[in-house]
Parts: sequence; structure tokens; C-alpha cells
Amino acid sequence: MDGQVKDAGDAIISIHPGYATAILDGTKTIELRRRVPSLGTGTRLWIYATRPMAAVVGVATIADVSRAHPRTIWQKHRTGTGVDYASFTQYFAGATEAVAILLAAVKQVRPISLGELRRVRAGFHPPQVLVRLTSAEAEALQKLAEP
Repeated sequence: MDGQVKDAGDAIISIHPGYATAILDGTKTIELRRRVPSLGTGTRLWIYATRPMAAVVGVATIADVSRAHPRTIWQKHRTGTGVDYASFTQYFAGATEAVAILLAAVKQVRPISLGELRRVRAGFHPPQVLVRLTSAEAEALQKLAEP
């Protein structure tokens, strides 16, 4: 662990549909970001697949978060990133730090639509990166996710 906060909680993270699907099918175990707020091991991440899906489609637990130079992140985590080297270098062009979020206990859930999310949190807008949830919001999502 790289010194991130220890208090586990819940957050919603926005991910492109193709990458969300790859996470759910196990071919992508690491979510890459140029920057992300501090997240602790054990944080439950609700996976929001952006348009055209526009729904929470899964949930995962953060096993670890690595922050390092993009070259180091690629060398250490490339097999789980779900991207090729050209895409990786394009995404991190000009960046001095890359963030690798290692995901565990990934589970597909009943899709939770934008309308349902707005009933959990009034005025909900899909986050650019991520949004933290209150305990009550996390509990409501858990109920909605059950088949």
C-alpha cells in the first residue's frame, strides 16, 4: 500500500463500457487513472458504465492502490490493465504519476439506472472520476443491486 487513507467506504467510479465489461469478465483487474482521490484498501467501488449504458453494472473491492511514474506502473501491472502499450502511453502522455487501482471480489449486479441513482442521491450526476457515498446511499445501492 502506498499510504492511502485506511477508512473503507463506498464510492462510484465512472468507467467506459468496454472497460467495465472487461472488469466484470475478469480480463481487466486494474483500473488506471491519471489522478484519483485517496482511496483505502477495502473501499467498495460501484462501477458506473458511462453512456450508452449509463448504469451501475458491478461492484468491486479495492485490494491496493499504486501510485508511481507511468513507466513503473506499466512494468509492474501491465498484464491486468486491459490495454495495450500504445493506448497506455497515449493515456499517460505528459503525466509524471499514474494510479493503478487493483480490484478484487468483482461482482456483476443488476444494472442500476441513472434514474434509480437519482432516487438514491437527488441531483446525481455521473462522476468525472469518482464520488464518495454516504452509508445510507451505499445501503440503498446494495438493495437495488440485488436481483
